Amino acid sequence: MENKDYFKAQRYLLNDVKSDDFIYVKDLLELVNNNELKELIINKYNLYKNYKIEILKIEYLYNLIKLYSNRFSLLRIEAKESEVTCGLKFDNKTQKPNYIFNIKNGNDKDLFYDSIEAEAIYDSISLFYNDKSLSQYVKSLSKYPAKKRLLNDINDSWLKYYENNPDSVKTKLFRILNHKDNYYLKSINSSSYKEYGVAESFVMAIIELNKFQILNPGTEFIISSVSISESKLDLIISQKKSIELGELGFLRSSISIRNEDQGNTSFGVYSTLEFYPKSMETNKIYLYPTKDDNEIKNSIRSTHTVSHENFLGVFSNISTLFNLGEEMKNEFKFYKGSSSYDELKSKIEYKIMTNNSPFKDITKLKDLFSRRKTGHIENLETLLRICAESDSIEMDYDLKFKLRYLISNVLLYNSNIY
Repeated sequence: MENKDYFKAQRYLLNDVKSDDFIYVKDLLELVNNNELKELIINKYNLYKNYKIEILKIEYLYNLIKLYSNRFSLLRIEAKESEVTCGLKFDNKTQKPNYIFNIKNGNDKDLFYDSIEAEAIYDSISLFYNDKSLSQYVKSLSKYPAKKRLLNDINDSWLKYYENNPDSVKTKLFRILNHKDNYYLKSINSSSYKEYGVAESFVMAIIELNKFQILNPGTEFIISSVSISESKLDLIISQKKSIELGELGFLRSSISIRNEDQGNTSFGVYSTLEFYPKSMETNKIYLYPTKDDNEIKNSIRSTHTVSHENFLGVFSNISTLFNLGEEMKNEFKFYKGSSSYDELKSKIEYKIMTNNSPFKDITKLKDLFSRRKTGHIENLETLLRICAESDSIEMDYDLKFKLRYLISNVLLYNSNIY
């Protein structure tokens, strides 16, 4: 893959991949670059022996995480705002715009950088210009090559402001990805931002799942869904044991491990329920309970500024997030019986079809739920089949989350929010 392919989340299907069903603890720990965090993990879980961790197709997932987490090295450069400017360059052939940051007199611990140029990726433009209330304006300049000089004028005006108001200058952390001679500005944060990335979340989740297996002999896990980029992870792992849901299909208790490692984002573990029809196990619906009822907590989240101990604490409660489908199934709106399954489908359709819908450009999704294509929904089986098919449609990482939450809230709570 090219560098920029790593910046866009991609979904990986594991149905036909060849893989060993085990990895070793030593290999898993090698994914953790921070030695202090690694020692804490080893001591907490008594990982002094190199034993096997067994989960179906875990070797494939491990190699995938390793590929994404090892592609780039990370520079954590602290620099003053007054030493940073942003320019706009257009490719001579394609006229594609690129924002380039020039960072002068920066420090990465004991290393000093006279000057480093890094291409802006993710939302680093907004993170730099939000305090100046200029984000939207700066982004709009990329539409007009002739206006790129206006960005230079903005830089000059702010440099003059900093000269006259030196007390207003802030020092910020510029997190930069490096591969060979290419540099990319990933995000701009405070120095309290800690490196809990895709690899660290994966390592902690697998260690805790292995602990769960030791305490609950006979438990087996299935890697159900994988979406990953250099900075984002959405991993759903289910218990292999399924719970029959009448004539409709089966439920599996699952967890969703997520990490967004860019900007002011978070990581966490979410209780999930995997539903699949009896007729086709590969068509799945992922349901996210959002109500913390009966003292059952459905998610544990945190920011990237917490201590190493608190980072481990987020994952140490994974076992409590495996909600019991047998206890929950009678609470589901779609299972208890609805006055109209067509009404439930319409709630999803409305959110997909409105003019300001985030899904408005996904034609396959709109066609799947449109009345013109599907007609009147008379039974639950048809509704669930359509919902399951929607999860296989390729779309942006964040849109996939919204769609799953939308469907979950309609089917579980008869509410069309996301």
